[in-house]
Amino acid sequence: MSGSRVKKNRRIQRNRSARIINAEKVSRSAEAVLSVDLSDVEFRNRTAQVVVGLCRAAFAQGKAIATLATADLLSAAAPNRRLVLEIALRLHWLQGLPAGDRRKAVDTMLAKDRQGTNRLLDYLRDAGHEADFDPTEMDAFDLDDVTSGAIHQQATRLNAAIGSTEIEPWSIYSMWLGETAFAHASANLAGKYAPTFDDLHLSSGVPDPMDPDLEAHHLIQTHIVMMTGWLLLDEGLPEEFSGRIGASFFDA
Repeated sequence: MSGSRVKKNRRIQRNRSARIINAEKVSRSAEAVLSVDLSDVEFRNRTAQVVVGLCRAAFAQGKAIATLATADLLSAAAPNRRLVLEIALRLHWLQGLPAGDRRKAVDTMLAKDRQGTNRLLDYLRDAGHEADFDPTEMDAFDLDDVTSGAIHQQATRLNAAIGSTEIEPWSIYSMWLGETAFAHASANLAGKYAPTFDDLHLSSGVPDPMDPDLEAHHLIQTHIVMMTGWLLLDEGLPEEFSGRIGASFFDA
């Protein structure tokens, strides 16, 4: 390659925005984590399954966020970012629980999800619609959940989970609250997309992204990977598997 072409390529790289560069990093790390082979891992308990599933879900959302960032639509990524942040908060909470309480907490989360599914089926049935889903097997599944007390409150209410942790993740929670404002059909969201420019006429706009260059997102990804590895080790999974996701992430 000629010297002039090398200089041109360097200039192009310098002129690329941090948002685009970081979006590519987020996408690469997402593809790396989501491609980790899990087929040789023997199922041991639902806690490990939920931890791995939440981690993978966060990186799937990361890929969507990167796509929106590349298309200059990061202002529309609030629902995706909110989910990533909530996953980080849930893993942080699980990490702070003793193993026995952690397993009860996971089963209580699953029991809440089962209850929600049955409520949906009841709603559809009452509305005259039959869903193509038989809940018999789901309802027969034996869960070691709790129906009252601190673990139940924390498993079913995010605020309670956050308040119970020894080290409160205030920065992640504050970002979660900020993204929540634009993850629902709120008046605040409407005002950002249809503001007034002189208090008399409508204009157009978009919400300002909380993390415009995805720098915080990369830190959250790292935090999720580290918590996932720690939790899997604490649940007794082999060190090789516990570090497999982290190795793929850091190699990306």
